[in-house]
Amino acid sequence: MVKAILIDEFKCDGCGVCVEACHEGALAIINGKAKMVREDFCDGLGDCLPVCPRGAISFIEACSCQGQDAPVIIMPGVSQPNSTPKALGLIDMNEAGCGELRQWPIKIGLVSAVSPIFKGADMLLASDCSAFAYSKIHEDFIKGRAVVTFCPKFDGGHREKLIEILSKNDPKSLTVVRMTVNCCSLDSVARDALNRSGKNIPLRVLVIDQRGSIREGGQRLQRCDNI
Repeated sequence: MVKAILIDEFKCDGCGVCVEACHEGALAIINGKAKMVREDFCDGLGDCLPVCPRGAISFIEACSCQGQDAPVIIMPGVSQPNSTPKALGLIDMNEAGCGELRQWPIKIGLVSAVSPIFKGADMLLASDCSAFAYSKIHEDFIKGRAVVTFCPKFDGGHREKLIEILSKNDPKSLTVVRMTVNCCSLDSVARDALNRSGKNIPLRVLVIDQRGSIREGGQRLQRCDNI
C-alpha cells in the first residue's frame, strides 16, 4: 500500500515550506501553488505533511495500480470535486494486481538516505534484474521490507549511498538478492557497506539464476522450469 498525497489548492498559499521539506525534490511552487513536478521521485512518506502551516496536505492509503506507477499529488478544484481513491484510479490492496511494495522510489539513486522507511526496518537490497528472473519476488522477498535496488555493474557512487543509508538508520536486517551472472557483485557491495557503516546486523544472501533457481550458501532452494 502506498500513501497518495493530496494537496488542496484552496488551502495552499504557496509558501514553499513543503518544497523545502521534500528530500526527494518532487514538489515545486507553480503559479503560486504547490504542485508535483516529479511523480517518480515522490516516496509517499510525507515529510511535506507536518510542515504545511495551512493544513493543505493530506494522505489517502491505496495501491498504485492501473497505470499509477508512483504516489500521486492531486490538486482538487471545482473541476475535481471527487477525490476519492476510486476517482483517482487507485484501488484497494485486496483487489487483484497489487504487489507488496510499500514505498516509492526504490532505485538507490532516488531514495533519501534519511527516509523513515529504513528506520528499524528489514531491508532488501535487490539487483535490478532479479525481479525479472524470479516471479515471486513480491511475496518471498519484498513483503514487509524496505527496498533498495541497483546494478553494481553501473555503480556510479551507489555504494557510498548504501553506506549512508545504513549509517543513518538502524535497520534490523539486510537481505541481498543478486544474480548468478559475473557482473552482479551485490553481496560484496553489501558486505563492504555494512563493514564501513559500522552496523552489525544479520545479512542473508540469495542468488538467483536466469531460470529462476534460488540458491543460498550454494544450495538450490527452488527451481522454476517453465521458462
